[in-house]
Amino acid sequence: MLRFFRQYVGLQVPLHLREDFSGTSFICATWCKADVRRTALGIDIDREALAWGWRHNGQALLGQPENQMCLVQANVLQNLATYPDAGQIVADQLLTPAQQEQLEQHILRPADVICALNFSVFLLSSRQKVVEYFRLARAAMSAEDGGIFLLDMLGGHAAESVVKLHRQNEISGLSYLWEQARYDPVKRQLTCHISLKDPQSRQVLKHAFTYHWKIWTIPEVLELLHEAGFKEVHVWMRCMIGTEQELGDSPTNRQGDIENEFEIYDDIKNDSRLLARLSKGWTAYLVAVLHARTG
Repeated sequence: MLRFFRQYVGLQVPLHLREDFSGTSFICATWCKADVRRTALGIDIDREALAWGWRHNGQALLGQPENQMCLVQANVLQNLATYPDAGQIVADQLLTPAQQEQLEQHILRPADVICALNFSVFLLSSRQKVVEYFRLARAAMSAEDGGIFLLDMLGGHAAESVVKLHRQNEISGLSYLWEQARYDPVKRQLTCHISLKDPQSRQVLKHAFTYHWKIWTIPEVLELLHEAGFKEVHVWMRCMIGTEQELGDSPTNRQGDIENEFEIYDDIKNDSRLLARLSKGWTAYLVAVLHARTG
């Protein structure tokens, strides 16, 4: 995120992050740990996930976590400028008036960086919802200093296939099975499951998480970003894990292939060999830029 911010906005230091669809808010906590001046706002509709994140990620911050991080249960399609009508702060203890005020400052502070990662834009199933979310994100950014809105996407044959992928989280050691169980090519709807395996007990929790995605295309999302007011958007792409071989060769695929670095689309759009590889499966970052107000 810092790389994109410095490349497209400038050399000033971004300090306030908003993580949408934040779940356990790991990105918020990681952002704050790197610099005590940084603050972060995590937004998710799942209060249980936010509460877990506050206990395990927020409490790992130095000092008082409310000085840096605030987690809010809210729908990203709500305007947080209307807080407290639009959301509810999540914490594991009763807040003092001073703590409450501190957390509310994080909510209303314009964001230098907003991210919607883990393919969260696919959770929005209609053009109306996507463009409304983009408009709200743009309105929450710092018009004075500029900022970036970062989201990720996937596509290609691998994203439109019924597959199972065995993976392991490098940090926790937790093994899991990523399953793309059903794909509708007309509605472009994908149903996915994550089944978890505990590294100690070896017990499997089948379909611990289920996602129903609308697989938007990059041209569609670019159009909606422009409609929402983002005039400058950059696309960075790389080949998806496991697409050097056809996914249909085996019912399961082990993680282990070295991923290519993301490359700006403008530099690879005439490389027919790389485009052929990307057609098998790709992941992408879309970086929407809001430049600082001048004059």
